[in-house]
This record gives sequence, structure tokens and C-alpha cells, in this order.
Amino acid sequence: MIHNILYFIATGFYSGRSPYAPGTAGTLAGVGLVVLTGWFSLFYQIMLFIILFAAGVLAAEYHERTTGEKDAPEVVIDEIAAYYFLMLFFQNSLNNLFWAFVLFRIFDIVKPHPIGKLEEIGGGIAVMLDDIGAAVYSIGALLVLKGLLWIIL
Repeated sequence: MIHNILYFIATGFYSGRSPYAPGTAGTLAGVGLVVLTGWFSLFYQIMLFIILFAAGVLAAEYHERTTGEKDAPEVVIDEIAAYYFLMLFFQNSLNNLFWAFVLFRIFDIVKPHPIGKLEEIGGGIAVMLDDIGAAVYSIGALLVLKGLLWIIL
């Protein structure tokens, strides 16, 4: 029973089982979660992020220990939690949802320095932290993009 629950969490409610681009599928699940909980107060959104992050650390660690595979492609709870974290800083408009998604996927795939170093920590915490790093880069990039558009327009 616990195995099934942790697998369900680790795979981002099974979105990570997508045969094509599981990280992107997981991020799309994160978009859905942001949209579904957009009416929550900021306090409850932050609480949900903390729960996602903590559950993600446990589930990713469990998955790694039971399969022996580090940061397996099907483990996408990190994408979901990181995208959720990213969107805590922006309104849930279609424009913000879209650009946050695009920027997050770029930074999650490229993993600019020092994001890649976070993977060296190992375990479930590393799985979660490298995506939080990509979310932080995305927040900065989206703020710059919005600032440039504001100046131009």
C-alpha cells in the first residue's frame, strides 16, 4: 500500500509514465494543479507547496532506493512542485502560465550552473532541489521578460 502511494506521488500522479517527454508531462500536471488551486489563498498555496516538496523528497528517495535509479525520468514530482513554486510569484493568467512553463522547461533541461551541482547532493532532496533551482532561474527570467515588455510597450 505504502509502495503504491509513494510511486503515485513520485510519478506525479502517473504523469511521469508518459512514453514521451515525461518531464514535460509532469510540468503539465503542475500547470493543472496551479489552475485547480488558483482560488486558494496564498497561505494555502504555500502550505500545499511545502507538502508537495516534502512528499516529493520522500517519494523520490523511496523510488531511488527501490529501483536503484537516480532521478529516474518517470519521477516528476519535482517538476510539479517546482512549477507550483514558480507560479507562487505570478498571477495565474494564461500568459504567465505559458511563459513560466516554457522558461521552466528550458532551465530544467539545460540546468545552468550551479543547478547541476545540486544533483551531487544525492537522494530525494537533490531530485527536488535541482528543479527548484530551475524554478528560481525561471522566476528571474520571467521578471526580466515582463520588465522588458513593460519598457517596450
